[in-house]
This record gives sequence, C-alpha cells and structure tokens, in this order.
Amino acid sequence: MVPARRSLPLTLLVPSALLLAAMGLLVSATASSRGGNLGLAYPQHLVARHLVASALAVGAGFGVARLGSSRLLLAAPYVFLLALLAALAVFVPGVGVRAAGASRWLHVGPLSGEPAPFVALGVGLLVAAWGGTRPAPAEDGLPRWLLALAMTFVAVLTLIVQPDLSAAGVTILVALVALAGLGVGGRWLIPASAVLALALGVVASQFRYVGGRWQGFWSPLADRRGKGFEVLALAHARAGSHAGAVGVGLGHGSTRRLSSPESDYVFAVIAEELGKIAAAAVVAAWLCIGAAALLAARRVRDPRQRALALAAGAALVAPALLHVAVCVGVVPIIGVSMPLVSYDPAAVLAAGAEIGLIATVARGAGAPA
Repeated sequence: MVPARRSLPLTLLVPSALLLAAMGLLVSATASSRGGNLGLAYPQHLVARHLVASALAVGAGFGVARLGSSRLLLAAPYVFLLALLAALAVFVPGVGVRAAGASRWLHVGPLSGEPAPFVALGVGLLVAAWGGTRPAPAEDGLPRWLLALAMTFVAVLTLIVQPDLSAAGVTILVALVALAGLGVGGRWLIPASAVLALALGVVASQFRYVGGRWQGFWSPLADRRGKGFEVLALAHARAGSHAGAVGVGLGHGSTRRLSSPESDYVFAVIAEELGKIAAAAVVAAWLCIGAAALLAARRVRDPRQRALALAAGAALVAPALLHVAVCVGVVPIIGVSMPLVSYDPAAVLAAGAEIGLIATVARGAGAPA
C-alpha cells in the first residue's frame, strides 16, 4: 500500500494521464472515420495505431515504475545512447523521413514517429545520474557531470540540425530542471538559461525553415501559400467559435482542414469541436501532472530522485504548454505535438515512460542508498 503522504502525486498523475490519453483516442477515432479523405490505407488507421501506442505506453509506465529509480539511474547512459542513435537515424536515407524542410521523423516498417521525446527523456536520466555535485569520475578521469553536459550538448546539436528547435529548447529545459533538482543554484542556472535561449534564437534564425514559420506568424496574409494559411485558419477558428462551452461537434470543426490536425493542432481541434470545457480540462490535466512531478520531487531526499521527477515532469509539460501556445496564437507554428493526446506513437510511448518515472519517485520505489 502506498503511504498517504505519497498518494497525492499519484492521485493527480494517473487520472490526468488517463483523461489525456482518452481525449487523444477520441480525436483519433473521429479522424479515422474520415480515413478515405486522408488517404489512409484503411478507415480505422489512426485510432488503431493510437490504441497500440497507448497500450505500449501503459506497459512502459508500469515497467519503469517496477524497475525503480536506482536501476533507472544505472541504465541512464544506455537509454541516452539509444535515444541519440535514433535521433541521428533520421538522416539515414530510407529510415528518416524529410518533410516540410525538416528531417525529424523515423519510419521503420509499421513504426513511425519523432525520436525527439526520447532524447529529452535520455538527457533527463543522464543528467540526474551523472550531474550530481559529488559524482564518481569516469574511467578517463573526466568528472561525470562534465560528460553529462557534453552529451547534452551533442543531443541538442543533433536536434538543431534536423532542425527541431522546439525539441531542442525542451531538451535544454529538461537538463536545466534536472540540474536544479540536483541542487545547482539559481546564480548558475539563470545566466546559463539566458545564454542558452539567446544562442538557440541566433542559431534558429539561420535556418530558412524557421524563418518561413516566423514570416507566416508575423505576416500571415502575405504567406497564404505557406504557414500563413494555418495561422489564419487557427485565428478564424478561434474568432468564429460560436459553440462556446460545448463545441461544434466532433468531426465538424474547420481546424480539420489543417495539415496535421491530429498531431500539431490537436488542442485547437479539441477546443473547437468539444468546446471550452474540454479545452480547460486538458490544460487542468497538464497542470495536475506538473504538480504531481513537483510534489513527488519535494517528498524525496535523494537529489537524483528529485532530478528524475522534475526532468520527467518538464519533458511532459513543456511541449504540452508549447502546443497550447501555438494553437492559441501566442507563438509561431513550430511543429510541436501534445504528449499523450497527439497522434505520434513514439511520443505517446515516451510519455508513458515519463509518467512511470514520476510514479516510481512518488512511490519511493528502488530509492538509491
């Protein structure tokens, strides 16, 4: 039995995750009913693959929770290496998929998705395992915290080259949050965050892919053939949302005309078709998941466990909030999906593992000695 003082994070975490997963399946089911229009192989394509991914995510969550934090910390270098190799594989012809000017996706047989969520997960694990203030040195004599930061730099650079600037930003945030969990003070983290944000912005400005998205955001009327069309479509859906609290009904929203409504714009679809109540429930669920990560981190003494919980929470909540910001028109369209809800089998699987990570810290399972 889970002690009462540890039950609150799980009470916030599990129902919120189930609500988000159910919302994603619902949106995928309505999209599957239009499979012929989407050029899919069979009508229930999206919902079938989302169901399989969700089932695997549940298994990953239980598996991670059962392993315990001490084993996860030991496995951190291997998880990171596999995630990095997957991120590099997007550049391999026949394995990686290039679309809209970016190489972010993998497609191997029936498996597809972006490896970026696994990179953020791997970075969080690695920094938590090696980023402590008193780690054992590596075999070559270098301190492990320095190796962890070097490996984080390599991972972020790989994401930038794809280019996937939103994933790079999330990965940097996960590393910084993990360092904060390990006890690194704000006098180091705040300047480092500012420098990294500035550097990421400067690098991003050099990519034509990114410049096109900024142009569509600032001058959508002049970019109707590019991302400006989608910016205008999102604005039109927000301005003409006359259905209010209950929405216009599943499958009847104008946001369905966008390029990837079940992935990059799933929150806009939910807000338009299911209404403000459903949209507020989605945001509240993400806030509960973030609160669960914070509570789990506060209730453990070991800094590595604290870093694990905070890193997993950041890897989940940060892209979700970015996704909402895109859909409500606060930031440019940056191609970020919402974990658990968007149709992205790889992201759903990574989210399941991250939820299991928070749960194992909340339960105090396998605490390092």
